[in-house]
Amino acid sequence: MKSVRLFDFISYDGDSYQVIAQDGARLALKSLTTNRIRHVGVAELLADDSYEPDTPDRLPVLDDVAVLETLDDQTREETLWLYRHVHEIVHGTPPLAVLNGAEIDPNPRYDPSVPLLERIAAKADELAGTDRPLSARSLRRYVSAYRKHGVVALVDGRKRRQRKPGRDQDPRLLSLIREEIAAQEKVSTGTRTRVITRVMVRAGDLGIDFPSRNTMYRLINAEQRTHPFGDATLRRTQANRPDRTYGRRAPLRPGELVEIDSTKLDLMVVFPDGTTGRPELTTMIDVATMTPTAAVLFPEATKGIDVAALVLARSLIPLPMQPGWNEELALSRSVLPADMIEPDETLRTAIAARPLIYPETITIDRGKVYTGSVFQLACERLQISVIPAPPGTPTAKPHVERQFGAVHDGLIQYLRGYVGRSVNRRGEDPSAEAYWTLSQLQSILDSWLVQHWQNTPRKGLTVPAMPRKALSPNEMYAALSGVAPTPAVSLTREDYIGLLPTDFRSIQPYGVNFAGIVYDDADLHPLRGQRSGLGGRAKDGWEVRYDPARMNVLFVRDHLKGRWIEARWQLDDKTLAPFSSAVLEAARKAVARRDETAPQHKVLEEIIRIQSGVGVTGQERRAARRRTEATVPDLAVVVEPAEEKTCHEPQAQPKRKPVLPDLPDRLL
Repeated sequence: MKSVRLFDFISYDGDSYQVIAQDGARLALKSLTTNRIRHVGVAELLADDSYEPDTPDRLPVLDDVAVLETLDDQTREETLWLYRHVHEIVHGTPPLAVLNGAEIDPNPRYDPSVPLLERIAAKADELAGTDRPLSARSLRRYVSAYRKHGVVALVDGRKRRQRKPGRDQDPRLLSLIREEIAAQEKVSTGTRTRVITRVMVRAGDLGIDFPSRNTMYRLINAEQRTHPFGDATLRRTQANRPDRTYGRRAPLRPGELVEIDSTKLDLMVVFPDGTTGRPELTTMIDVATMTPTAAVLFPEATKGIDVAALVLARSLIPLPMQPGWNEELALSRSVLPADMIEPDETLRTAIAARPLIYPETITIDRGKVYTGSVFQLACERLQISVIPAPPGTPTAKPHVERQFGAVHDGLIQYLRGYVGRSVNRRGEDPSAEAYWTLSQLQSILDSWLVQHWQNTPRKGLTVPAMPRKALSPNEMYAALSGVAPTPAVSLTREDYIGLLPTDFRSIQPYGVNFAGIVYDDADLHPLRGQRSGLGGRAKDGWEVRYDPARMNVLFVRDHLKGRWIEARWQLDDKTLAPFSSAVLEAARKAVARRDETAPQHKVLEEIIRIQSGVGVTGQERRAARRRTEATVPDLAVVVEPAEEKTCHEPQAQPKRKPVLPDLPDRLL
């Protein structure tokens, strides 16, 4: 509590004063250094943090006025009983807190005019005949403590004493326990008995007296703070928590803060060679609007590709403008069940409503895919700030981490081949249930994001004008754009090509040989058989760029004329749709087992076979299930007629052609 009185010496506003006069709510202060008079309001003086009295006040503090609310029932009843009698001694009547509105006649023996020692002696005589007698000496002690500290002085100190397990133990023993518990962070979960045994061995070597086993259990329970004897994943997660309050960043405009991260999907898919595995999902999400600017699937263990740069390129160009996207969608429509992908009008409307967001700041972790030179140089060239997250701290990018969970809960768990979040939630054989290919899953994911995710209200998306109204990502973008409009930026064809993976090849008279197939274009005629003049790793080769998801086209850089030449595969006009590098590799391996020369028309046959899934033999199915031999996936190409709106579960008989499962209506 603060107080100020006449003639007090105080410190205020960097100077020393004496209070010499008071006029209502204003004080006259005389400076002890300049003798000048200063007039200050009482409220202004007491509210100023620089005010300090030279003599600290002896006013009571209010820290313990609620002490009765912290006591157990028995201790509270004992304290109130003692409070009643001590209050009667001091003030002449029992306190209102224990009377509950009842009226009593004051006892003349406790009248304040009676000397205090006589009142204490009278109370001792009164209590002598009860089941709780108190001596006059004890009452004097209680009265003195009550007048100094209030009711808190009447509470049994043993009831308020803080428990400190191990206060009587050797500090070296407690240090050993803390070290053993801290060592559980990265090892497999054990029991408390294992910790006790290890501490016992180390304590014996140091000559420390070892307490009983029950005492050890109490000491261990008092020291454990990071879940040392539970799930190992939860323990590691808790160990990653920062030793400070979580920060909160609230961007005010789209693109101000973007997060990027990768995770392995909890879904088994069929890869082009017939094996099954879990793909990697790399996502960029805008924090202000919760819009995934890009979500790209890659095969597991993708090497030699700057994944982050490719995702950045996809995020800065609309879906219809991406080379080969329309052809991939057409193939998906022919393979996926009826109504799995909405009609052109509905899908195009959803894609048009999806905002195109230019990132200003991107938060990354320290993975190699994000520290690659192409991604870093592209961000520098586009004037995008990159913020590396602290090592082992997923809380630095919580929004993209939560979005991964939403994708699993809203889409992945409804698809065949779902493996669950952990081993104890896994089905009997998820690999045998794998059904979707990577390209099909990418089409399903793109459709779900633009139609379901972007139009579903999120609790975290609100505006001050409507704090209780949850907005969808599209609505949030519209709301923020009206307040802080941002420029709509899209990459051109040349910009998009510049972020693709790079290689160097010679231009032969027949074209460019890349990944075992030949690309050609009429614009390559002046460059055939010519050296590029590029040194370093190029070795006089010509720079080529390729999209790992769409290998039907290759981009050759003509640096002499400053242009990109789009060279297509010689048999591209006969393919069903653009194919990925994984499909091309699987097709070439399948042909190489039959013909070492791997002619292109045979590779084309295998690519069509992989994309359509026709002609799969029972032997190939069994080989794919055993994972002992790379083979073509068992895919379905027969779909229900257009007029039928329901899809049925695939049949178990090997001779029947299975039909793809349908998804819940809310995912369409």
